[in-house]
This record gives sequence, C-alpha cells and structure tokens, in this order.
Amino acid sequence: MKPRRWIGRWMIGIGVIHSLFGFVFLRGTLAVIWSEGLVNTVNGQPEREFAFWFIYFGLLALVLGGLIDWCEARRAGLPRFLGWALLGMAVLCAVIMPISGIWLLFPPALGAVLARGER
Repeated sequence: MKPRRWIGRWMIGIGVIHSLFGFVFLRGTLAVIWSEGLVNTVNGQPEREFAFWFIYFGLLALVLGGLIDWCEARRAGLPRFLGWALLGMAVLCAVIMPISGIWLLFPPALGAVLARGER
C-alpha cells in the first residue's frame, strides 16, 4: 500500500495560512515597508520586524513543505533529524508562546518523527 503524502502538504497549508493571515492583518505595516522601498526599512522597528518575520516564516514553511512533499512523492523518506527538529521547535515555541498557531506544527512534526525514512 502506498504511504499517504500528508506531512509536506500540511506544512504547505501552514505556510499558506500564515502568509495569508499576515498579508491580511499586517497589511498596513507591510504597505509602509513597501512604500519606503524595502531596503533597510525594518531594522530597529519592532512592529515592522514582527510583520517581516511573520511573512518570512510563512514563506519558509511553504518551501519546507514543498521539499517534504517532494520527498514523500518519491518515497525518499525523511531524515529523522527533521522530525525531531520540528518537534523541538514546536515544543519550545509552545512553552514561550502557548497562545499561537504553533500547535499546527505538532502533527507534521510527529508524523516526520514516526515516518519510515532515513534514520
């Protein structure tokens, strides 16, 4: 039976949700950054730094999800360290910021830990 491809797709979903949420709710801050020409318009301004890293994380989740989905499609397996790293990051963030969307990272992290792949 062919294993289901879900871990990468879940991560892509996180990236899409995170990015859309950021573009909708941080659009004012992002518009100011854009209007100033992007170059060196963020450093030292917490609201802008938050908006930048919020969007940037969404994009990173999309890229990582795409890579994981690519591996799953080829049945290449996932390296064990990836699952443990995602799980460790999720736990750390949940401790520091429990009221956040980090809980969405637990299913793919656990799935990657339990996936049959390169050990």
